[in-house]
Amino acid sequence: MRDGVIVETREFFFDVEGAPARAHERDALGTLQTSFEVWSPLLEDRRLVAHNIACERTILTRTAPLTKWGPWVDTMKLAKARYPRLPSYALGDLCTMFGCVPQLDGRTWHDGLYDAVACANLALFLALS
Repeated sequence: MRDGVIVETREFFFDVEGAPARAHERDALGTLQTSFEVWSPLLEDRRLVAHNIACERTILTRTAPLTKWGPWVDTMKLAKARYPRLPSYALGDLCTMFGCVPQLDGRTWHDGLYDAVACANLALFLALS
């Protein structure tokens, strides 16, 4: 994201233990991009944004336990602080309430890339509202 606009997205696959998964398959970009050396530099020394950060932080910590990730920005905590009396703080509910649901062909909630874009949209909304 640059200047409040999503300028690029990338997608990497991990299994539930945090190790690269599907290494034998070609991903959506047509190349094998599951190694730590490929995606790690993209996340180092950057602000990481997630909705209820526990899952993402756990995956990254299990994958590279000696790497310090973050700082982290939790959009769920931001939403609760800014709007303390909402009926739900689920990512989909917040994006629907605030009009920042992503439009990505063939993707919907709980798809990793879709949720990441939704989280970025929500972070922008919360920062600018």
